[in-house]
Amino acid sequence: MSTTETYVEIYTNLGFLFYSIAAGDGQVRQAEVDALNELVKKQWMPLESSRDEFGVDAAEYISMSFDYARDNKLDARQAFQRFEDAYKEHVKMFDPGMKRMVLETATVITDAFGHTNKSELTALNRLQTLFRD
Repeated sequence: MSTTETYVEIYTNLGFLFYSIAAGDGQVRQAEVDALNELVKKQWMPLESSRDEFGVDAAEYISMSFDYARDNKLDARQAFQRFEDAYKEHVKMFDPGMKRMVLETATVITDAFGHTNKSELTALNRLQTLFRD
């Protein structure tokens, strides 16, 4: 698998992770979507320059997979599991800086609607535990 393909896979699964965080309470609010899209543009896209065969910045796959999950009403637990599986497959790509960005993005999403609820807090704790193992 090429580096670009690896980034596309990682970013796609990050989209599923961020969807699972937002959808943990059964709803995805527009404020959560807006917060994610802003972070993708300002933080994730400048991170590295991978582009797919169509010239799409690999980081855009975060938003695309988030939208796909939302449009298809994926189960939040299944979406988290997809990320967890991809993380374990590509654990070496998740250096401390990448883990920090993932956690910061997840936290911004939970805070976007004004507060972090119990299901979002549970998902954040699960993510922190995954990153510690």
